[in-house]
Amino acid sequence: MARRKATAEELRRLNKAREFKRKRNMLKAAGAGPDKGEDVCAICDDGGDLTCCEGCCQRAFHLDNKHNCIKTLGLTIEEAKNIIEKEDFVCKNCQYKQHQCFVCGSLGSSDDTSSQPEVFQCEHDDCARFYHPKCVAQMLYPDNHHSQELFELQVAAGERFSCPMHECIVCMEVENKNDKSMQFAVCRRCPTVYHRKCLPSDILFKPKKGPKGAMRRAWKNMLPGRILIFCMKHEIVRKLQTPARNHIIFPEANVLKTFQAAPMEQDMPEQKEAPDHSLPVQIHSPPPPAASDQNQCCCSSPFDSFAPSSLFMHPHPGSCGWLDD
Repeated sequence: MARRKATAEELRRLNKAREFKRKRNMLKAAGAGPDKGEDVCAICDDGGDLTCCEGCCQRAFHLDNKHNCIKTLGLTIEEAKNIIEKEDFVCKNCQYKQHQCFVCGSLGSSDDTSSQPEVFQCEHDDCARFYHPKCVAQMLYPDNHHSQELFELQVAAGERFSCPMHECIVCMEVENKNDKSMQFAVCRRCPTVYHRKCLPSDILFKPKKGPKGAMRRAWKNMLPGRILIFCMKHEIVRKLQTPARNHIIFPEANVLKTFQAAPMEQDMPEQKEAPDHSLPVQIHSPPPPAASDQNQCCCSSPFDSFAPSSLFMHPHPGSCGWLDD
Protein backbone atom coordinates (compact mmCIF):
# COMPACT_ATOMS: atom_id res chain seq x y z
CA MET A 1 0.00 0.00 0.00
CA ALA A 2 1.49 3.34 -1.06
CA ARG A 3 2.18 5.85 1.69
CA ARG A 4 0.26 9.12 1.55
CA LYS A 5 2.41 12.09 0.63
CA ALA A 6 2.61 14.72 3.36
CA THR A 7 1.03 18.07 2.62
CA ALA A 8 3.03 21.31 2.67
CA GLU A 9 1.34 22.32 5.93
CA GLU A 10 2.17 18.97 7.56
CA LEU A 11 5.81 19.35 6.55
CA ARG A 12 5.87 22.90 7.93
CA ARG A 13 4.50 21.73 11.28
CA LEU A 14 6.92 18.81 11.40
CA ASN A 15 9.90 21.08 10.71
CA LYS A 16 8.59 23.54 13.27
CA ALA A 17 8.42 20.82 15.94
CA ARG A 18 11.89 19.56 15.02
CA GLU A 19 13.38 23.06 15.24
CA PHE A 20 11.75 23.62 18.62
CA LYS A 21 13.13 20.30 19.88
CA ARG A 22 16.60 21.17 18.55
CA LYS A 23 16.61 24.51 20.40
CA ARG A 24 15.35 22.79 23.55
CA ASN A 25 18.18 20.25 23.40
CA MET A 26 20.71 23.05 22.90
CA LEU A 27 19.40 24.79 26.02
CA LYS A 28 19.66 21.57 28.01
CA ALA A 29 23.24 21.03 26.80
CA ALA A 30 24.06 24.57 27.91
CA GLY A 31 22.67 23.87 31.38
CA ALA A 32 19.37 25.71 30.92
CA GLY A 33 17.18 22.77 31.84
CA PRO A 34 13.55 22.91 32.91
CA ASP A 35 14.48 23.85 36.50
CA LYS A 36 16.12 27.01 35.15
CA GLY A 37 13.08 28.25 33.33
CA GLU A 38 13.19 26.50 29.99
CA ASP A 39 9.47 25.80 30.14
CA VAL A 40 6.58 25.15 32.49
CA CYS A 41 3.93 22.47 32.67
CA ALA A 42 0.92 23.18 30.46
CA ILE A 43 -1.40 21.94 33.22
CA CYS A 44 -0.05 23.31 36.53
CA ASP A 45 2.16 26.15 35.17
CA ASP A 46 5.10 25.01 37.32
CA GLY A 47 8.64 24.05 36.36
CA GLY A 48 10.65 20.98 37.31
CA ASP A 49 11.16 17.69 35.50
CA LEU A 50 9.13 18.03 32.35
CA THR A 51 8.38 15.77 29.40
CA CYS A 52 7.85 17.51 26.08
CA CYS A 53 5.20 16.51 23.59
CA GLU A 54 6.75 15.39 20.30
CA GLY A 55 3.76 16.72 18.38
CA CYS A 56 3.18 20.23 17.06
CA CYS A 57 1.78 21.77 20.29
CA GLN A 58 5.29 22.35 21.78
CA ARG A 59 3.92 21.89 25.31
CA ALA A 60 5.58 20.22 28.30
CA PHE A 61 3.95 18.19 31.07
CA HIS A 62 4.80 16.72 34.46
CA LEU A 63 4.79 12.94 34.22
CA ASP A 64 6.42 12.32 37.61
CA ASN A 65 4.57 11.16 40.71
CA LYS A 66 5.14 14.45 42.56
CA HIS A 67 2.45 16.29 40.63
CA ASN A 68 -1.14 15.40 39.88
CA CYS A 69 -0.84 16.15 36.17
CA ILE A 70 -0.79 12.55 34.93
CA LYS A 71 -4.39 12.20 36.11
CA THR A 72 -5.42 15.06 33.81
CA LEU A 73 -3.46 13.43 31.00
CA GLY A 74 -5.38 10.19 31.57
CA LEU A 75 -2.23 8.18 32.31
CA THR A 76 -1.44 5.65 35.01
CA ILE A 77 1.82 5.86 36.98
CA GLU A 78 3.20 2.89 35.04
CA GLU A 79 2.28 4.42 31.68
CA ALA A 80 3.92 7.70 32.69
CA LYS A 81 7.12 5.86 33.73
CA ASN A 82 7.28 4.04 30.39
CA ILE A 83 6.89 7.32 28.50
CA ILE A 84 9.69 8.94 30.52
CA GLU A 85 12.00 5.99 29.86
CA LYS A 86 11.30 5.92 26.12
CA GLU A 87 11.32 9.75 25.78
CA ASP A 88 8.58 9.41 23.19
CA PHE A 89 5.41 11.24 24.17
CA VAL A 90 2.61 12.65 22.03
CA CYS A 91 -0.33 14.22 23.84
CA LYS A 92 -3.90 13.31 22.86
CA ASN A 93 -4.46 16.69 21.22
CA CYS A 94 -1.62 16.06 18.77
CA GLN A 95 -2.37 12.35 18.47
CA TYR A 96 -5.95 12.92 17.34
CA LYS A 97 -5.32 16.35 15.75
CA GLN A 98 -7.84 18.03 18.01
CA HIS A 99 -6.56 21.29 19.52
CA GLN A 100 -8.13 24.06 21.57
CA CYS A 101 -8.74 27.55 20.28
CA PHE A 102 -6.69 29.87 22.51
CA VAL A 103 -9.51 32.44 22.51
CA CYS A 104 -12.70 30.49 23.22
CA GLY A 105 -11.11 27.29 24.59
CA SER A 106 -13.18 24.93 22.44
CA LEU A 107 -11.70 21.85 20.78
CA GLY A 108 -11.57 21.78 17.00
CA SER A 109 -10.03 19.66 14.28
CA SER A 110 -6.52 20.79 13.35
CA ASP A 111 -6.20 18.13 10.62
CA ASP A 112 -5.41 20.16 7.52
CA THR A 113 -5.62 17.02 5.36
CA SER A 114 -9.36 16.87 6.05
CA SER A 115 -11.89 18.84 4.06
CA GLN A 116 -12.93 20.98 7.02
CA PRO A 117 -10.19 21.85 9.56
CA GLU A 118 -11.58 24.06 12.32
CA VAL A 119 -8.57 25.53 14.13
CA PHE A 120 -5.35 26.86 12.62
CA GLN A 121 -1.88 27.38 14.09
CA CYS A 122 0.00 30.67 14.31
CA GLU A 123 2.88 30.92 11.84
CA HIS A 124 5.59 31.90 14.37
CA ASP A 125 8.10 29.15 15.14
CA ASP A 126 8.04 29.91 18.88
CA CYS A 127 4.23 29.94 19.01
CA ALA A 128 2.13 26.79 18.81
CA ARG A 129 -1.29 28.23 19.63
CA PHE A 130 -4.37 27.34 17.60
CA TYR A 131 -7.36 29.54 16.78
CA HIS A 132 -10.75 29.45 15.12
CA PRO A 133 -10.59 31.86 12.14
CA LYS A 134 -13.50 33.88 13.53
CA CYS A 135 -12.02 34.10 17.04
CA VAL A 136 -8.61 35.35 15.94
CA ALA A 137 -10.19 37.76 13.44
CA GLN A 138 -12.28 39.34 16.21
CA MET A 139 -9.21 39.67 18.41
CA LEU A 140 -7.10 41.34 15.73
CA TYR A 141 -9.82 43.56 14.24
CA PRO A 142 -12.27 44.33 17.08
CA ASP A 143 -13.61 47.53 15.50
CA ASN A 144 -13.64 46.65 11.81
CA HIS A 145 -16.27 44.12 10.75
CA HIS A 146 -15.17 44.12 7.10
CA SER A 147 -11.54 43.35 8.04
CA GLN A 148 -12.79 40.64 10.39
CA GLU A 149 -14.68 38.87 7.61
CA LEU A 150 -11.79 39.15 5.14
CA PHE A 151 -9.20 37.91 7.66
CA GLU A 152 -11.48 35.04 8.72
CA LEU A 153 -11.78 33.87 5.11
CA GLN A 154 -8.01 34.09 4.61
CA VAL A 155 -7.26 31.99 7.70
CA ALA A 156 -9.94 29.43 6.82
CA ALA A 157 -8.39 29.16 3.35
CA GLY A 158 -5.08 28.14 4.93
CA GLU A 159 -3.16 31.42 4.69
CA ARG A 160 -0.50 31.84 7.37
CA PHE A 161 -1.15 34.44 10.06
CA SER A 162 0.38 36.02 13.15
CA CYS A 163 -1.72 35.73 16.31
CA PRO A 164 -2.28 38.43 19.00
CA MET A 165 0.52 36.98 21.18
CA HIS A 166 3.16 38.87 19.20
CA GLU A 167 2.35 42.48 20.03
CA CYS A 168 1.65 44.42 23.22
CA ILE A 169 -2.04 44.91 23.93
CA VAL A 170 -1.36 48.47 25.19
CA CYS A 171 1.12 50.07 22.77
CA MET A 172 0.65 47.57 19.91
CA GLU A 173 4.44 47.31 19.46
CA VAL A 174 6.42 44.10 19.01
CA GLU A 175 8.95 42.52 21.35
CA ASN A 176 12.53 43.79 21.60
CA LYS A 177 14.68 41.26 23.45
CA ASN A 178 17.60 43.70 23.61
CA ASP A 179 15.56 46.20 25.63
CA LYS A 180 14.44 45.02 29.09
CA SER A 181 11.53 47.45 29.17
CA MET A 182 10.26 45.93 25.91
CA GLN A 183 10.39 42.36 27.27
CA PHE A 184 7.11 40.52 26.79
CA ALA A 185 4.89 39.48 29.71
CA VAL A 186 2.60 36.74 28.40
CA CYS A 187 -0.58 35.43 30.00
CA ARG A 188 -0.79 31.64 30.33
CA ARG A 189 -4.56 31.53 29.95
CA CYS A 190 -5.48 33.87 27.11
CA PRO A 191 -3.96 35.87 24.22
CA THR A 192 -2.97 38.87 26.35
CA VAL A 193 0.57 40.27 26.11
CA TYR A 194 2.20 43.35 27.65
CA HIS A 195 5.63 44.88 27.48
CA ARG A 196 7.27 45.03 30.90
CA LYS A 197 6.87 48.83 30.83
CA CYS A 198 3.16 48.50 29.92
CA LEU A 199 2.23 46.03 32.68
CA PRO A 200 -0.77 47.20 34.75
CA SER A 201 0.08 47.99 38.38
CA ASP A 202 -2.33 45.34 39.67
CA ILE A 203 -0.33 42.52 38.04
CA LEU A 204 2.02 42.03 40.99
CA PHE A 205 5.43 40.36 41.17
CA LYS A 206 5.01 40.02 44.96
CA PRO A 207 1.79 39.22 46.83
CA LYS A 208 0.43 41.68 49.36
CA LYS A 209 0.35 40.61 52.99
CA GLY A 210 -2.80 39.49 54.75
CA PRO A 211 -5.35 36.71 54.25
CA LYS A 212 -7.17 38.81 51.65
CA GLY A 213 -4.13 40.52 50.17
CA ALA A 214 -3.72 40.71 46.40
CA MET A 215 -2.16 37.57 44.94
CA ARG A 216 1.01 37.39 42.91
CA ARG A 217 0.37 37.37 39.15
CA ALA A 218 3.82 37.73 37.55
CA TRP A 219 7.03 35.63 37.59
CA LYS A 220 10.34 36.73 36.05
CA ASN A 221 12.27 33.46 35.78
CA MET A 222 9.72 30.90 34.65
CA LEU A 223 9.87 31.45 30.89
CA PRO A 224 13.05 31.99 28.86
CA GLY A 225 13.43 35.70 28.12
CA ARG A 226 9.84 36.49 29.06
CA ILE A 227 7.65 37.16 32.08
CA LEU A 228 4.91 34.68 32.94
CA ILE A 229 1.68 36.34 34.04
CA PHE A 230 -1.96 35.61 34.75
CA CYS A 231 -3.83 38.70 33.61
CA MET A 232 -6.71 40.25 35.54
CA LYS A 233 -9.36 38.33 33.59
CA HIS A 234 -8.48 35.18 35.56
CA GLU A 235 -9.21 34.74 39.25
CA ILE A 236 -6.31 33.35 41.29
CA VAL A 237 -7.13 30.34 43.50
CA ARG A 238 -5.22 30.97 46.74
CA LYS A 239 -4.56 27.32 47.43
CA LEU A 240 -3.04 26.82 43.97
CA GLN A 241 -1.57 30.33 43.54
CA THR A 242 -2.71 30.06 39.92
CA PRO A 243 -6.11 30.22 38.22
CA ALA A 244 -8.19 27.02 38.26
CA ARG A 245 -6.43 24.26 36.35
CA ASN A 246 -9.36 23.24 34.18
CA HIS A 247 -8.18 25.05 31.06
CA ILE A 248 -6.76 22.03 29.22
CA ILE A 249 -9.18 19.80 27.31
CA PHE A 250 -8.10 16.50 25.77
CA PRO A 251 -10.24 14.64 23.21
CA GLU A 252 -11.81 11.37 24.26
CA ALA A 253 -10.29 8.52 22.21
CA ASN A 254 -13.44 6.38 22.24
CA VAL A 255 -15.61 9.24 20.98
CA LEU A 256 -13.17 10.06 18.19
CA LYS A 257 -12.86 6.44 17.09
CA THR A 258 -16.63 6.10 16.96
CA PHE A 259 -16.91 9.27 14.92
CA GLN A 260 -14.13 8.26 12.52
CA ALA A 261 -15.63 4.79 12.05
CA ALA A 262 -19.06 6.11 11.10
CA PRO A 263 -19.87 5.28 7.45
CA MET A 264 -19.58 8.14 5.01
CA GLU A 265 -22.43 8.95 2.66
CA GLN A 266 -20.51 7.68 -0.36
CA ASP A 267 -19.78 4.40 1.44
CA MET A 268 -23.45 3.57 2.00
CA PRO A 269 -24.98 1.06 -0.46
CA GLU A 270 -27.16 2.71 -3.03
CA GLN A 271 -30.82 1.79 -2.70
CA LYS A 272 -33.33 2.10 -5.51
CA GLU A 273 -36.40 4.03 -4.57
CA ALA A 274 -39.74 2.26 -5.09
CA PRO A 275 -42.33 4.27 -6.98
CA ASP A 276 -44.58 6.14 -4.58
CA HIS A 277 -48.29 5.85 -5.50
CA SER A 278 -49.59 7.31 -2.27
CA LEU A 279 -51.31 10.65 -1.99
CA PRO A 280 -48.99 13.64 -1.70
CA VAL A 281 -48.35 14.73 1.86
CA GLN A 282 -48.17 18.40 2.69
CA ILE A 283 -44.82 19.28 4.24
CA HIS A 284 -44.76 21.90 6.94
CA SER A 285 -41.57 23.84 7.51
CA PRO A 286 -40.14 23.37 11.01
CA PRO A 287 -40.54 26.22 13.50
CA PRO A 288 -37.54 28.56 13.87
CA PRO A 289 -35.04 27.58 16.60
CA ALA A 290 -35.34 29.11 20.02
CA ALA A 291 -33.45 32.36 20.66
CA SER A 292 -30.99 30.56 22.89
CA ASP A 293 -30.00 28.23 20.02
CA GLN A 294 -29.68 30.90 17.34
CA ASN A 295 -26.51 32.22 18.92
CA GLN A 296 -24.94 28.80 19.43
CA CYS A 297 -21.77 28.46 17.37
CA CYS A 298 -21.12 25.02 15.90
CA CYS A 299 -17.45 25.26 16.88
CA SER A 300 -18.09 26.25 20.48
CA SER A 301 -19.09 24.50 23.65
CA PRO A 302 -20.31 25.95 26.96
CA PHE A 303 -16.93 27.26 28.10
CA ASP A 304 -15.86 30.46 29.82
CA SER A 305 -14.60 32.86 27.19
CA PHE A 306 -10.94 33.82 27.48
CA ALA A 307 -11.37 36.96 25.36
CA PRO A 308 -11.37 40.35 27.15
CA SER A 309 -14.83 41.83 27.50
CA SER A 310 -13.51 45.24 26.47
CA LEU A 311 -12.96 43.94 22.93
CA PHE A 312 -16.42 42.52 22.29
CA MET A 313 -19.91 43.78 22.95
CA HIS A 314 -21.17 40.23 23.40
CA PRO A 315 -19.56 36.99 24.65
CA HIS A 316 -18.34 34.41 22.12
CA PRO A 317 -21.27 32.28 20.93
CA GLY A 318 -21.70 29.30 23.17
CA SER A 319 -19.71 30.76 26.06
CA CYS A 320 -20.89 31.20 29.64
CA GLY A 321 -19.92 34.87 29.77
CA TRP A 322 -16.85 36.84 30.62
CA LEU A 323 -14.38 35.76 33.26
CA ASP A 324 -13.99 39.36 34.38
CA ASP A 325 -17.74 39.87 34.95
